[in-house]
Amino acid sequence: MKKVALEVLVAVVLLTALLLGLFPEALEPEAIRDFILAFGPAAPLAFTAVYCLAVFVPYGTTLLSMAAGLAFGLVSGMVLVFVVTLFASLIPLSVARRLGRDWVEEKIGGTRVEKYADLINRNAFLVFFYLRLVPSLPYEVQNYIAGISRITYRQFLLASFLGNGPIVFILVFLGDSLTDPGSPGFWLAAGIFLLALVAPPLIALALRRLGKESLWARLSDP
Repeated sequence: MKKVALEVLVAVVLLTALLLGLFPEALEPEAIRDFILAFGPAAPLAFTAVYCLAVFVPYGTTLLSMAAGLAFGLVSGMVLVFVVTLFASLIPLSVARRLGRDWVEEKIGGTRVEKYADLINRNAFLVFFYLRLVPSLPYEVQNYIAGISRITYRQFLLASFLGNGPIVFILVFLGDSLTDPGSPGFWLAAGIFLLALVAPPLIALALRRLGKESLWARLSDP
């Protein structure tokens, strides 16, 4: 049963990738905004439904978060994305936990990878709080990793609640600024977004230069 469910999930992801390849215009935040707003008063519900599907596609939620800024504005878009992303992330986590965790643990048992998995499991809340706060991996990939880890649902929700704010603000702010490309607000949003992208390697480099022994340093040890 698990194998069949996993095959169905893979098929859905591949089909989605194929459709996006055939219709690349669907990846434009403006196109997503127009689609969402076509639902009128039910637009927030439509956004929520599409977001819950996008959590399975890498960078799908990134585009939707930007589209929320375009469709609903900075404040309303931030509130909507923050709430929806908090609970939508539980979907891929639950799928990965139900279908893949036992298989992964069996495969890595007795290998060098096992020590890294144990280190992540012992520090699960800190690991995923850091990943949410300074997203060095795609949001969707983080959810899958959480699913095959030993983090509890409570820890995951708390780490997401405390860490999601900055990246949600950045993406929605960038989307909202697309209404006036070239404006000071647009360049400010783009600069903050770029800073978020380069922050993870800069933080890792700073820790190494300072000689700090940390969880992140131990994770990178051979």
